[in-house]
Amino acid sequence: MNKRPNILFIHVDQMHHLAVSAYGNRHVKTPSIDRIVGDGCSLMSSYTAMPQCCPARASWYTGRMSSETGVPTNSSPILPKLPDLGQWLRKHGSYESVYAGKWHVSGRDNRKSFRVIYNSGKGEFSDGSIARACMGFLENYKSDKPFFLNAGFMNPHDCCYTAGANGGQGKFRFAKEIADKLPPLPKNFKLDPRYAPRTRGWTKLDWRYYIYSYYRLVEMVDAEIGRLYDALMSSRFADNTVVVFAADHGDGLAFHGKISKGYMEEEAWRVPTIIVPPGKSNKPKRDTEHLSIGVDIAATICDYAEVPPLPKMTIAKSLRPIVEGKKPPGGWRDYIVGESFLGSGQIGVRDKQYKSIHYGAGQIKLFDLLADPLEMNDLSATDAGKTVIKRHKNHLREYVGKLELCTRLPAGGQAPYQTYLNWYRKIKAEVSS
Repeated sequence: MNKRPNILFIHVDQMHHLAVSAYGNRHVKTPSIDRIVGDGCSLMSSYTAMPQCCPARASWYTGRMSSETGVPTNSSPILPKLPDLGQWLRKHGSYESVYAGKWHVSGRDNRKSFRVIYNSGKGEFSDGSIARACMGFLENYKSDKPFFLNAGFMNPHDCCYTAGANGGQGKFRFAKEIADKLPPLPKNFKLDPRYAPRTRGWTKLDWRYYIYSYYRLVEMVDAEIGRLYDALMSSRFADNTVVVFAADHGDGLAFHGKISKGYMEEEAWRVPTIIVPPGKSNKPKRDTEHLSIGVDIAATICDYAEVPPLPKMTIAKSLRPIVEGKKPPGGWRDYIVGESFLGSGQIGVRDKQYKSIHYGAGQIKLFDLLADPLEMNDLSATDAGKTVIKRHKNHLREYVGKLELCTRLPAGGQAPYQTYLNWYRKIKAEVSS
């Protein structure tokens, strides 16, 4: 039998990094994700490569940042020449690459990279059907070839419809009997009617109904994750399967008075990430020391699969040593960089203590995440803050120097690419001052 481990990649859409009851959230119940937390290693300082669906997912499957993949926004197609994990593991590790559910990597037909066992063909998916398709695969798979099984769950993404232009807070908005049971607003909530037309006119009670509805969507997908995880752990593959759980990006969830994603504040950029090694870990672990970014998913999967790294993964690092309690070869990174090229663009730079957000219009914000995890006190104008920003600009120049930027300017998608090219060329040319 092939000794390479099987890999189960469970991913959800738009999940706030604190929407897990095992992490102390009293307003949501996630017994299934809690079980995964108990079996593995939670990367508590984990961030998406880009806080929007298609760019984040393209980075997962290629190990390249969104300024490299050709996917800075949802509408931008991935570069055809870039191999994805489904193709790579099949070619180099003889894996059976299998997919069920939401793919959402624009410009790439996942049927050419995976054996697709559930796809509605209409863009929307039933999480129950995704779980059942994956459970059926585990029940019926007889080959000795290792498998790379992907379960692309949809929720809690349906919160987008709750907060849509014609949405509102859903059926719970009319349940006055639960008004006194709603979750509280986060401490950094600030009602700003200019933020988005979708929330203009919302009262504080409306915002609390939104949070309540969001947590119910989390619980719905948690139940389906539990069915799949139970099926794996009761199967013959239980002791030889790596489980990776992650969200593509977060959700505003009223933090800073925001919904949705696409910005570099913690609620959108930071994501839950858990890895369960084969045979489970000796004890649950929560790693707060090591900064990780979405491209690390690809590097970690390649490492466990014992296949070569995907081409030109200059940013990605395997999380396997951290998961297994070993010292990472060559040490670990001191900072991470995330990108968002919606509007004029934003870049986030995070070290162990500070995070700076750089805006395309020139503004910079700085937060001490150890003292101010809710990002309520901008330090950019202080003398100490200016020193940190100078250091972070040097990090940015180093980061940009490692990238192979996408220079393609396709029809209808020129603005995001030009944002990258102009901004990053300027960063490379700047003299530290």
